[in-house]
Amino acid sequence: MDKYEYTMRPLLNTEEQRKLKHLIEKFSGPGCLGRQLQLYLLDRQEKMDNWAYDYWMDDMYLNNPIPLPVNSNPGMVFPPRKFTTILDVARFTARLLDATLDHKATLDKRQLPVEKATSREPGQPLCMAQYYRILGSCRIPGTLKDSQFVYGDAHKAESHVIVICRSQLYCVPVQASDRGRLSEDEICAQLLHILDDAPCLASPPPVGLLTGWKRPLWAEVRDNLMKNERNRRNLDLIAKALLVVCLDEGLGSGFNCRLQRGGKGHSAGHRDETNLAVQMIHGGGSTYDSANRWFDKTIQLIVSGDGACGLCYEHSHAEGIAVIQLVEKLWQHADSQPASSEVPSASGHLPPPERLEWVLEQRDFAKIEEATLDVDNLIKDLDFQVFRYTNYGKDFIKSCKVSPDVYIQLALQLAYYRLYGKLTATYESASTRRYRLGRVDCIRSASPEALAWVAAMAQPKEDDEAGKKVTFHLVSDEEKLKLWRDAVKQQTSEMVDNILGQGIDIHLLGLREAAKETSPTAAHPLPDLFTDYTYKLANKFLLSTSQVATSTDSFMGYGPVEPDGYGASYNPKSDHIVFCLSAFWSSEVTSTSRFAQALEEGLNLMQALLTRPTT
Repeated sequence: MDKYEYTMRPLLNTEEQRKLKHLIEKFSGPGCLGRQLQLYLLDRQEKMDNWAYDYWMDDMYLNNPIPLPVNSNPGMVFPPRKFTTILDVARFTARLLDATLDHKATLDKRQLPVEKATSREPGQPLCMAQYYRILGSCRIPGTLKDSQFVYGDAHKAESHVIVICRSQLYCVPVQASDRGRLSEDEICAQLLHILDDAPCLASPPPVGLLTGWKRPLWAEVRDNLMKNERNRRNLDLIAKALLVVCLDEGLGSGFNCRLQRGGKGHSAGHRDETNLAVQMIHGGGSTYDSANRWFDKTIQLIVSGDGACGLCYEHSHAEGIAVIQLVEKLWQHADSQPASSEVPSASGHLPPPERLEWVLEQRDFAKIEEATLDVDNLIKDLDFQVFRYTNYGKDFIKSCKVSPDVYIQLALQLAYYRLYGKLTATYESASTRRYRLGRVDCIRSASPEALAWVAAMAQPKEDDEAGKKVTFHLVSDEEKLKLWRDAVKQQTSEMVDNILGQGIDIHLLGLREAAKETSPTAAHPLPDLFTDYTYKLANKFLLSTSQVATSTDSFMGYGPVEPDGYGASYNPKSDHIVFCLSAFWSSEVTSTSRFAQALEEGLNLMQALLTRPTT
């Protein structure tokens, strides 16, 4: 409670701070309800592998009714390929799938090496559960609450993938109990069949767009589809598939998205990185590749005919680090193989891939039209920008004896303050894998120390306004450096607390859910602490951030979590930093171009401060 009160100070005025202190005393004082709820959680801890896991999963994902694209599923961009024929597309994709089967064999034997923490009490083993939930998993929509599907031990005997091309879905067996796994050549031949077959067919009803709709609405349609045996089998095959492969057409340079700031970075033809990124996040809408998706599926590998490559993933089963490690491993395998223009010979004993056909009623078609309109509107509203800051990267930051993550988090606070003259509740994910089934807690970067520092950094100098010279009380560089060191110390402490299990957000969530479960009356299940404006403000993350480090020159981005908020992922490289910034056009207060500019100016000011000679 003390940590909660302290972290809320920068967001509240004096009266609101006083009210929050009163609510905390009422909740957590001797003999108060908070102490009883704490005992309830301690009892739950004794009985469960992870007392918080179900609470967190429901709150973060399964109880959330909003559409998955933009709002939840991240997209990842890999360096574009150079494809000249459909054989090149098929061969590269076959190599990705061949590497997937190698990885699956390791999973089946439960032989993934257990990772160890490398800092902050190094050597602690990290929970590997997420790694075993990535392949063969799917999120299932529900009218009240979603659920998760993970294929069990039977998955070791037979495996298949779903390939989507021009909105047609195909089931491709890649491993069978009677013949073992398909070779790279055999997978390539199956993909070539699909690439030849799909363009010859009439456009199918875009059932995949339903997976991008609001969860209860998609659940209602899915329940209706399940009444038909063929549809039921299709949905079962999709859920049990190792992953989905999306063979895209590409968005083309005409797709309307904002030009990026900073270095040019990757490009495919006339398409820049921002264009590539939105293809991976949402597919570009119904006229492009959004019907070429199944957003419920944990892994969707995307390979486009124009060379754009990447990933879209459903977030509930795993965090970014587990997914990134897998897909980078697949791409490195495909890159390491020698180029081949050899056409694979058709295997006579292998039947062609099964194309999934749907039995749809008139109301299903009507629902698909509704979903299409909503998905297209959501996509049109996304203001997204890839910004490569090229003045320096993590080498310079480390030379300042600061963690790159801490440094960039404070840079984001400075950028927000320069735009809005205040701080906001900021979410940064912190891995809690030192605990069994641990996922993430929230590093709150908007600290009192950060506010003091950004206010000093953003202070205007002498200004001549309307003919009047206005002199401000300037903060010296020495004072700014002191405030900087204080902010760094606090941010570092906050980061360490979270990864060691001492964050406040999971604990607050647990106390809130415990109150619901132990309330004697359903009419008043929550203490005032959780119904007050201050708690809503604490969880209104207008700045949702995460470090998404990669070993390759790839990057990951996502949408904001609030209508007036920003999404900001970052990937620090040795001499530059890749930011993926997002907002909504419908907001009257946000703009990724303005945020990128404020971020660039702030990073330059920080470098100037830290390199200025001391007197």
